[in-house]
Amino acid sequence: MSDRTSRAKVLAQTTIVEERSLEGIGLHTGCKTKLTFRPAPANSGIRFFRTDLPGTPMIPARLGFVVATVRGTNLGLHEAKVHTVEHVLSAATGLGIDNLDILVTANEPPAMDGSALPFFQTLLQAGLKTFPEAPKRRLTIAEEVTYEDKGSTYRAVPCGHFEIDATLIHDHPLVPRLSFNFRMDSGGYAAQVAPARTFCFEHEVQFLKSQGLAQGGSLENAVVIGRDRFHTNAEGLRFPDEFVRHKILDLIGDLTLIGRSLFGVKIEAVRCGHAHNIEFAKRLNAAATKLRRQPAVAAEQR
Repeated sequence: MSDRTSRAKVLAQTTIVEERSLEGIGLHTGCKTKLTFRPAPANSGIRFFRTDLPGTPMIPARLGFVVATVRGTNLGLHEAKVHTVEHVLSAATGLGIDNLDILVTANEPPAMDGSALPFFQTLLQAGLKTFPEAPKRRLTIAEEVTYEDKGSTYRAVPCGHFEIDATLIHDHPLVPRLSFNFRMDSGGYAAQVAPARTFCFEHEVQFLKSQGLAQGGSLENAVVIGRDRFHTNAEGLRFPDEFVRHKILDLIGDLTLIGRSLFGVKIEAVRCGHAHNIEFAKRLNAAATKLRRQPAVAAEQR
């Protein structure tokens, strides 16, 4: 991508050029499902459509439509729901996509390999186009935004780019503490974050299944952390710190629900989780909304 094209993509809203699809099973529901990415108009944002339901109901990918955050982020509007949206949303943000229609034939996207990489690659193959007449909507904060609850802490400060510094802490000998710093660009996202797979601990597996979760989980789409070794497919771990990278992947996906480009903040996060991600995103969104309502800022952003 040329510097000129890259600058245009940063300044203007984007969507994809062509429709593309993937098929598989849902990580938690175990349902067979097909996901189709479709170009969307400027200023429409990212939207999910349940094509298996009468009328093909639409669910906006926005914070106000989050209905659950147990082992994933679920969206819903009336009777229509879509589970575990964070990996798909993370891939879209990794490519800087602002407007996208996501059609699903069941209540969950396919898990694929448990990472965001298949979605990222499919979107990249679909091609990107800009809307020169539609400026990118940016997340802008004027001062520090913090959130803390039950040992999880988040801090965001204004910045000239988008950066996440995350730390994962567990009381487990194989993963006691992992940290990773990531500054967003599409190439770095594809190489450093998108391939990181979802994971759980071996002692959690039976409980998750008893709660109706992880019904489609396997070593083909997740890493299981055992007492003294990692259970995965023949590939092994993709990174020594794959788990904290996946936490960054999830956080990017959850922050996408703010509905604005994340370029403009640096985030420090310790003990990330979906419920905390969403609460932190709400605080970020509130701070940005308050700033936009100030007369001088509002006039400048027009």
